[in-house]
Formats: sequence, structure tokens, C-alpha cells
Amino acid sequence: MPCRKTYMAAFATAEACDSNTALLASGELRALEPIFKIYGQRRSFSGPIVTLKVFEDNVLVRQLLETRGEGRVLVIDGGGSKRCALVGGNLAQSAQNMGWSGIIVNGCIRDVDEINACDIGVRALGSNPLKSNKKAIGEKHIPISIAGSLIRDGEWLYADSDGILISKMELSI
Repeated sequence: MPCRKTYMAAFATAEACDSNTALLASGELRALEPIFKIYGQRRSFSGPIVTLKVFEDNVLVRQLLETRGEGRVLVIDGGGSKRCALVGGNLAQSAQNMGWSGIIVNGCIRDVDEINACDIGVRALGSNPLKSNKKAIGEKHIPISIAGSLIRDGEWLYADSDGILISKMELSI
């Protein structure tokens, strides 16, 4: 099914921060540094995190996004590389169709117009038209460090236009 325009109920990260000061103080709730640009139709999204560490290679990205997402968020540590894209329009459409809530890329995307038409939330450092390598090198489900925070597989991510929060547990909002 082609990407389409839909709207999702708003989630407020600012409100979550205001009402969870103890979790912020303890480090159980963290805000990522504001380094990501916003893409995709879902301005607000959340879900359990699946982590992936790759460098200029998107074979494992494709493998994960072609599995059932079940409302999860794929968080990709691409090493901050801006030399090629790790996610493009076809992968975003696959992620939408497979039920992923969102994708965070510590790296670049491409096919921005296609991604912006998809009912999925995407955050990335920027865009680059060059495709990545195809060597299937990387690690799934490991702790990764991006945007000033250590992120673990199974933690929860909450994103909206104000920013991205990482929580050790699901928040009741």
C-alpha cells in the first residue's frame, strides 16, 4: 500500500517532562539532544525500542524493518555519518506496512518526499541521496549511545515536535 497522509493523536513530551521530574532526576527518563530533523507523517510517536548499530550499511536495517513492527521504534546508531543514507522511501513504506511506529537514525535518510508521505515517524540528522553499502555488518539489540544518551533495547521512546524522550519503562500519559 502506498504511503498516505493521516493524523495521530498528539503526545506531549514537554508535559511528560513536567509530570515526571523524579524520573528525570534519577535518569530513568532522558531527553535526547536536539540534533534530529523531523520527517514522516507522524509528528508524535512512541513505542518500545529496538536498537541497531551499523555504519554506512543498511542491510540489517532492511532485515529489521521487514519484520512485524508491532508499534515498536527502530533506533539506529549509524555513527553520525552523513556520507550516505541508511533509510529511504522503500524502507519507510515497508516500516509503515509492517506496523513500526517510528525510526530514529543517527545518520541520514533519502527519498525525503516519499518518507514525508508515509504514516510513520522518522527522525534523522539530515538527508543524502547516496545509498549505503550492502555488507550486512552491524549489531542488533545492543546498548547504543546517541544524542548524549545510552539507549537500551526494550526501553521506551516518546517523540513529538518538541523532542525525543527515552524511558526505562512505559510512561502512563
